[in-house]
Amino acid sequence: IKMLDNGLLYASIPGKALTWMDAIVDGKPVTPRAGLAVEINALWYNAIMFSMEMASLSNDHDFVSRWLPIAEKIPASFKETFWEKCRGYLADVVNGDHKDFSVRPNMVFATSLPYSPVSEKIRQLILEKIRQELLTPKGLRTLSPKNPAYKGHYEGDIKDRDRAYHQGTVWPWLLGHFAEGWLRIHGKSGVAFVKDIYYGFEECMFNHGIGSISEVYSGDPPHQPGGAISQAWSVSEIIRMKYLLDNI
Repeated sequence: IKMLDNGLLYASIPGKALTWMDAIVDGKPVTPRAGLAVEINALWYNAIMFSMEMASLSNDHDFVSRWLPIAEKIPASFKETFWEKCRGYLADVVNGDHKDFSVRPNMVFATSLPYSPVSEKIRQLILEKIRQELLTPKGLRTLSPKNPAYKGHYEGDIKDRDRAYHQGTVWPWLLGHFAEGWLRIHGKSGVAFVKDIYYGFEECMFNHGIGSISEVYSGDPPHQPGGAISQAWSVSEIIRMKYLLDNI
């Protein structure tokens, strides 16, 4: 795990899954994402910018002078690495000359964070791609149904479930970042859309785990619940959606 000369973070350990898409079956990652992962680098840029903001407030000029040259080159590096105009969305992971343009939700972090390495227009295109192929009433799919590797049902034994875990299964926690990105672009005109998603979870209060939200849902309708019957990050991100709506 290292920072490259262009300021981006690279991570690769054979046989290991180093991002949140961490399912391993028979000793092999189901979703191998070795190299430059899009969400890691969006988070990395945001972390640097936030750190410099805090350093400026505390008059730590040495810190700012060390990190400013890195921060200044990351947006160009990020766009050159992940963006492809003809596709209109970001690559999920890049390793050398190989760019994986599987449509996954990880690119949503480039739209939701306070400091984004891409322009407003690119963020708008990313969100529209996610809306078209990944958004469901229960969260974001981890892979587009148009991909041959897509698995629309989270069911079966542990191996079957792990093979589907990040290959199409829906995760509610990702909705918080989708909502935040959407509201950053659309402002008050985007409130009704996000409200519909938020209030759609009322019916979940009586399914699977009473009064709570499940860990995952199947990618295909009717999006049956699965995993833990009450998952903290599912619950917290839906609560955060309400906070975002109340403070727009």
